[in-house]
Amino acid sequence: MVQILAIDGNNIGYASMYTPALSRLSHDGQPTGGILGLVQSVIRIAKRYPEAVPIVLWDGHAAWRKELCPEYKENRRDRPDKVAVAESWKRQQPWANLFLLQMGVLQMRAPDAEADDLAGRLAFAHERFADFGIDGMTLVSGDTDWWQALSRHVTWFTPITDGEMTLADLQTDKAKDGPFSGIEEYLLAKAMAGDPSDNIPGVQRVGIPTALKLLRLHEGLDGIAAAVASGRAKDKASAAIVDAIDLIERNRRIMDWRLAPPSAETTGIARLSFSPDDCRDLCAHFGFDRLAHRLEPGGEWDTLQRSFLPEVPAAFDFAEFTA
Repeated sequence: MVQILAIDGNNIGYASMYTPALSRLSHDGQPTGGILGLVQSVIRIAKRYPEAVPIVLWDGHAAWRKELCPEYKENRRDRPDKVAVAESWKRQQPWANLFLLQMGVLQMRAPDAEADDLAGRLAFAHERFADFGIDGMTLVSGDTDWWQALSRHVTWFTPITDGEMTLADLQTDKAKDGPFSGIEEYLLAKAMAGDPSDNIPGVQRVGIPTALKLLRLHEGLDGIAAAVASGRAKDKASAAIVDAIDLIERNRRIMDWRLAPPSAETTGIARLSFSPDDCRDLCAHFGFDRLAHRLEPGGEWDTLQRSFLPEVPAAFDFAEFTA
């Protein structure tokens, strides 16, 4: 039995651009910190989970979220420094894609879906994985939105802080702003509070702690509405929640992966065999001398990628699970 590592490519590559050791890294005038950060992270994650098959998921353009919320992710380009980082990573991302391809790493992208959506489709199909010799998966991202896919078979790991989360952990103080009773409460509280990182506005002056307090006090969103209608709840937060029911429902549609529309376009899947020679040439092109040693024949990566063989059987159709 093997496991899957579903890795959020853009999240990790973009986060690398804010790492001091990588943010100003360049070679012959070309920025390289995002490329190196993502490649090194993939190697380190594979080393941490030596019997798991790494799959890097890339963002497509989920236009339907922008249609629901025009301000969605607009905050990522609201300052010159953010624009500079975004543009730098945009130039590096195709090279990172090529680098991983020559390393033999499987990559997936759907033109009309985000990496989040692909991760969700894979995670929610876990009950069928056993037929293909797969007994679970780890979601790899710095984005805590991915907690919504936690289950007995699915865990979460962030290489940014080496933090881990399981479904059991979500129900403890280990979860930021938690504990949560489960996935449904987590998603509803987020929909009420909004998501500043994605620029999704929530109910004014209602954060996740307040949302949880009121949901538990009144036994759910309908209970809050009933308490306000009857006069039992006279606090401003409860009244604001009732006034923002449509906003909360919209946020749930944006955030809850189970509510995302199916892809109208085919999920692209790319993978080549590991090529030490091509990796060496890319390392020379970008001045990655130390990385080159890790990618030599018989080196660290060669040993690692052999450890997750035999891999997922050829009969396993990733496109089927991410459609």
